[in-house]
Amino acid sequence: MSAIILYATLEKIEMQDSFERQIDYLRISITDKCNLKCIYCIPDKQPEYFEKSEILTPDEIIRFVHMAHKHGLMKVRITGGEPLMRKDIISIISGIKKIGIQDLSITTNGIMLADMAGALKKAGLDRINISLDTLDARRYSNMTQGGNIQHVWEAVNEAERVGLDPVKINIVPIRGVNDDEILKFASLAFDKNYHIRFIELMPVGRNRRFKPDACVKKSELIEKISSLGELVLLEFKGKGPSRNYRIKGAKGIIGFISPISDCFCDYCNRLRLTAHGRIRPCLFSDIEVDIRTPMRNGISDEELEALFFRAVTVKPSGHYFSKDSRPFSAPASMSKIGG
Repeated sequence: MSAIILYATLEKIEMQDSFERQIDYLRISITDKCNLKCIYCIPDKQPEYFEKSEILTPDEIIRFVHMAHKHGLMKVRITGGEPLMRKDIISIISGIKKIGIQDLSITTNGIMLADMAGALKKAGLDRINISLDTLDARRYSNMTQGGNIQHVWEAVNEAERVGLDPVKINIVPIRGVNDDEILKFASLAFDKNYHIRFIELMPVGRNRRFKPDACVKKSELIEKISSLGELVLLEFKGKGPSRNYRIKGAKGIIGFISPISDCFCDYCNRLRLTAHGRIRPCLFSDIEVDIRTPMRNGISDEELEALFFRAVTVKPSGHYFSKDSRPFSAPASMSKIGG
């Protein structure tokens, strides 16, 4: 059995996994439902959503975060599905922030954000990531199967106004679909402090229907974007998946999240908590640890802590994308696990 390494700091006990990676980041999916149907996200058939009774309550989420914070958890990202569809999102944000989480953020498609940005900021939200895969209104409607891009830009402007910054914009370039907009997206960073993040297409849900060359890899992105000006590599502090650059003279940042061509597993500092209460130590692993059932059966804080320790212990060294790796069951939809 791999060992968990615990070591004391002035404030809390921090935790390392068996590969000496400090685990201080938790991504929490709070719903598997979404108000869009993006072509690379939804499964091949009509999704079967979790029942309301299966979804973690705010109290259950906050209890787990409170326990994990005692062991060094410093960063939480709320995901989905579309997290702003939860009617209790403000109480979730407020409850998590009051625990003492230093960096609290949300990934959203932005459709509902403009009307909620101020309340989210007041509740304690620090930052926002907005998924936006095209700048063309008609293409956006097609890619999302009905979304209105105007709502997204209203959300970007309102997020800036209330101080949810820097605004990060996530793009998944897909060859033959939206890869002709790479330079347009990168150019957004010239005049605004946007963080434009290009994310490689991963083999999940409908993505498995795309041919392997549909993934536009980091090297190609860098080559294209360099035509706009010199790309200056920024210091990598050893955490997070994004490798960040700045086009010389630009205000914003260009980031590349490249799980296919530039694996970042050696630096992975995160766990995931699914909407139905499973700790997932790796996005692309079959391993899950159920905390919802034990919590609803009345486990003690010490027993919950032991489940957390177990999830850290079984965190694998890396994902299984390569042809030579052991097989695994890729999730039918990213919304089921929270990305």
